[in-house]
Amino acid sequence: MRKVLRSFVFAATLALAACVEAEPPGAPAAEEGLRALDRAYAEAWLAPSPDGQERAVLALFDRDAVIMPDGAAGPEEGVSSLRRFWFPEDAPSTTVSHFEREIDAIEIEGDLGVVSGRYVLSFSYDGRDLTQKGNYVLVARYAGGAWKIRRMIWNDAPLTDV
Repeated sequence: MRKVLRSFVFAATLALAACVEAEPPGAPAAEEGLRALDRAYAEAWLAPSPDGQERAVLALFDRDAVIMPDGAAGPEEGVSSLRRFWFPEDAPSTTVSHFEREIDAIEIEGDLGVVSGRYVLSFSYDGRDLTQKGNYVLVARYAGGAWKIRRMIWNDAPLTDV
């Protein structure tokens, strides 16, 4: 009986340990993790195929993420809503040729990180080559050993033909 009890206690301890989320990394590592997330976001849009682009972009977001695009009717909530917003089935494909992001500031508090900066985005859409410039803020949360985007907002100047 004692052996069974010890085995149960050991198994329960292992199960609880597996449920505990990893602590956010220390400040320098957390900052580098947020810089890497910001770079990965820009690189995801440069994926060579539309399907690869969709997978790469959406993988960076928490499943309950919210985006607040400039000029939109309102926020888009959840990954399925982000998918419909950025990758609608009936829309012409978008080919991103350049996406540069310049980070102005990174702030970290516990498992939350905020990245703000400026961007320049060039892309082809429906036969037009366009460039967009603006500012952005993203809020990320560290969970499960990785930073994921929870909130993102951006504003931009009017699109310009290239």
